[in-house]
Amino acid sequence: MYKILYCRFSGGQRLVVVFDFKGEQTIEFSLDELEKEELPEELKQYIKGIREGIDSGYYDYSL
Repeated sequence: MYKILYCRFSGGQRLVVVFDFKGEQTIEFSLDELEKEELPEELKQYIKGIREGIDSGYYDYSL
């Protein structure tokens, strides 16, 4: 199970930070990395479900 914590910009890319409850860890990745095989399929499906909110800036966190 995953829960998005926030998104932030770094080097012109939006980075997504999620908490993995099963693995008890945070995972940070760019949206480009969704296409790679390294991320679990369950995480990819979760992000696809909230992608509109991510793209709209709803989860953005600015320092």
